[in-house]
Amino acid sequence: MMKSERILTAIISVFGLGLLIYACNFEAPISYDPVGPKAFPILLMGLITFSAVYLTVRPAIMFEPVELGWTKHLLGKLVLCAVALTIYAMIFEFFGFVIATLLMTIALGKLFGGKTLPTVITGVVLSTNTYYLFDRVLDVPLPLGFFG
Repeated sequence: MMKSERILTAIISVFGLGLLIYACNFEAPISYDPVGPKAFPILLMGLITFSAVYLTVRPAIMFEPVELGWTKHLLGKLVLCAVALTIYAMIFEFFGFVIATLLMTIALGKLFGGKTLPTVITGVVLSTNTYYLFDRVLDVPLPLGFFG
């Protein structure tokens, strides 16, 4: 009998392979990067797919099985997590990267039992530092929302 983690990683492998094929065939109308817009999605999906395939086929002796116990409480948290990420995607451009990421980080932190103050501090540090990393170091423009 297959364990739930192997089923999940097998599903991720299939979707990852499909997205990897899609990324290889991606043609952007403009390119602001000398490497081109294909490099990041190909690298990311290749890494995700490879990791998921490895986790699916690795020998059982290499890990200790973890049974999550698919309770209604856990499934409810997973659904709320998916809803939070969907809302994040919907508000990303309007609110901008920093505010949307801050709100998502706080929501997910509270969802998984984080205390309010550490969750807010983590959200502020994560959203501002990640924005700085992408904008200044990697030169990837992110939406500013209210600040733009």
